[in-house]
Amino acid sequence: MRRALLVVFLYCPAAHAAAARPAEDPSDGYQALDMEARAIMGELKLQSGDLSGARAQYGRSLELGKGVDTPKDDVAALNHYRSAEIALQRGEFSDAKRHLDILLTRYPRTDWGERGQALLESIPGEGLRKSEAAQADEPFVPAMPSSTPEEALGRLRAAVDSDRVEDGLAEGYDFRRRYPDHPSREEVELACAALHLRRGEPARAARLLQPLAQGRGRQRGRAVHMLGAAYTALGQDAAVLSAVPDADASAVADRWIALAQIWRAGAEERLGRREDAAGRFRAVSASGHDSPVRAYALAAVAADWDRKGRPDRARDALTRAAKEAARWGLDDLRESATLSIAHLLRRQGKTAEASSAYADFAARFPRSPLRPRALYERGLMLKKLGLVPQAVKSYQEIVDKHPGSVFAADAHLQLGQLLTEEGESEQALYHYKAMAKASEAKDADLEALLLMAQVHYNKKRYRDAVPLYKRYLESAAPGAKTKEVEGLLLNSVWQADRDDPELPALVARWPEHPLVRVIRRDLAASAYKRGDWAGAEALLRRQIETDPKSPRVHDWRYYRAEALRQLGHGADAADAYRRFLATAPPDDKRRRDAAARLGALLYEAGDHAGAARAYGAVTGDDAEAADAAYNRALALTKTPREDEAARALAAFATKFPDHEKAPWAWLTAAKSREDAGDLAGAARAYEQAKAWYPLGRLEEKRKRTVQAKAAYDRLRGARPADDPSRLAGLLRLALLLELEEKPRQAAPLYMEVMRHSERGSSTFETARKRVEVLTGDKSLIGR
Repeated sequence: MRRALLVVFLYCPAAHAAAARPAEDPSDGYQALDMEARAIMGELKLQSGDLSGARAQYGRSLELGKGVDTPKDDVAALNHYRSAEIALQRGEFSDAKRHLDILLTRYPRTDWGERGQALLESIPGEGLRKSEAAQADEPFVPAMPSSTPEEALGRLRAAVDSDRVEDGLAEGYDFRRRYPDHPSREEVELACAALHLRRGEPARAARLLQPLAQGRGRQRGRAVHMLGAAYTALGQDAAVLSAVPDADASAVADRWIALAQIWRAGAEERLGRREDAAGRFRAVSASGHDSPVRAYALAAVAADWDRKGRPDRARDALTRAAKEAARWGLDDLRESATLSIAHLLRRQGKTAEASSAYADFAARFPRSPLRPRALYERGLMLKKLGLVPQAVKSYQEIVDKHPGSVFAADAHLQLGQLLTEEGESEQALYHYKAMAKASEAKDADLEALLLMAQVHYNKKRYRDAVPLYKRYLESAAPGAKTKEVEGLLLNSVWQADRDDPELPALVARWPEHPLVRVIRRDLAASAYKRGDWAGAEALLRRQIETDPKSPRVHDWRYYRAEALRQLGHGADAADAYRRFLATAPPDDKRRRDAAARLGALLYEAGDHAGAARAYGAVTGDDAEAADAAYNRALALTKTPREDEAARALAAFATKFPDHEKAPWAWLTAAKSREDAGDLAGAARAYEQAKAWYPLGRLEEKRKRTVQAKAAYDRLRGARPADDPSRLAGLLRLALLLELEEKPRQAAPLYMEVMRHSERGSSTFETARKRVEVLTGDKSLIGR
């Protein structure tokens, strides 16, 4: 059972895989389609609980992507995310981190990128330490102030009920700050933890839940259940066993402690304690507690019976799991359990019953993504029973109603084989051609041979494809078609065994064939992907020198610059980035990254003016553009161009007011303008930075007492109350009021300063002496 599946169901919104798209480059067609098909097969195996099979399919899909000039980002991102997820479940943290690093580096803007960041933060060790450091403080979640605890609770419950996660967190944390001793605090903290889980932040959820789970409050059981979910999402099986007490789910009184046994069972299973886990899953399923947890427990019980060679018991558990899943609307589990019943019948050799079960599944779940597999397996059963017309009908339904399915190609192959056996040669050829996407052939036998080879090629069975392509080339007349097959043969030998001694001879035989350049280019790509930066740089440099007019030359220049940067050759990397920027098309999406990295290299080398120019080429309104604008302003502060630096800081803070460095930029710009004598400009910048104390001092310097008092007055409600700038500003405001002979207004300010400043400090003593002078009552000082 997948570790994250139940966590996602209970606390997270549904996630949707990116829709498959056709390959954009015709030369990548077969590779890209097969890469995508492997990814889909991995998803199906993951749904069925076959982690090893799923991992193999995702890995194979990634391998196939290396042979595609432009692999699809969403498919590659899915492969890396799922591979990391499976590795994390098995405790292989370094492998999980490797996949996530690639995902976040290469595909950060895909749907899987954001999820990958959350998964990275869950990895124990470096990743988890980063996560905990980032989550050490409460998240800043502004909320409208509430007048009563009841009002705050009402707003929190409304946000939770309407699935407004951000608003719910805002209200929850605001309630914790305002009403720390309220009886509903535990309920609020549980709500915040659930919202963090829903947002994919199990580490934050765990931090809130730990004290509740270890206490004796009314919410302990719920907290234990949710803490088990959080630790499960983090992959911390030992922590799950520590957090969830060992209890008999069918006997324990606390409903939530009983249901939490699902997490303990999952942890035990992953730690190799299968018998303990199986018993616990059975106890959860028999607990009688009305919860979707029972459906997953029943599915796990079925898997255990299947492992033990008890298919009848497994089918009974799956039937109950499907029924329970239907009650709770767990469509994926219901469909998976129902289909697994058919699989069990097939493995038992009950071919006719399996065929009926697959047909029943296809009829009951017409929109299920598993339906094509059910139809395909039914076709195999019917074929085995000798019911060829019915088998043809089942396969035909796949190609008619599910043409984009991973099983469509195999259905075409099965139809070709069946129709060939039945003497339907034209229909057989149609399906062979449809499967292989090949052109029409004059010689049906020769074309069938080629198309069968293409089947192996599409399935990446390159060793099987090689002899078939050779037989085709031995018999076919030279022409455009044979040129295409020569390329397929070259690529098959290359993919089957890159150390094949025949490969150099084939390359020498067709030296002008376009694929030869692809193979040579692939060497560079392979070196780059495995981190052989020196090898990749040399190969890419050779590609640029030997084929400078290639449409791919911009790719080679960019990746050569990246390789040089990885090697630490800053000057050469900077020059390579400049060449890329000078020649790449204006719409090349990598221009911004290249400009930003060029700016970083020049800044590190001390060329601050050059760095500013490079950062200035990064346009747009997104986070990357904001960072570049900030870096440009920072670089200019290192140059003698103080006016330009101040303008750049102000422009950055104006365009990106929500950037974390915007207040600093305004403050730095203000100081620069003040040093340059532009007091009015400095005042405006201080105001933008909300730096009320320096603004007040500046206005005093300008003899604008009214404006100075107004600036200091803004510090009354500032937080934290003991901020030195706040206290200094209030002290200045009190002194100005005293000068205006307004002691009644000045005295409370002095008292506020004394209340929050350190006793004995100069600020405290100044305020104390002024209070003593104003009141003549030393006893006020201690109040």
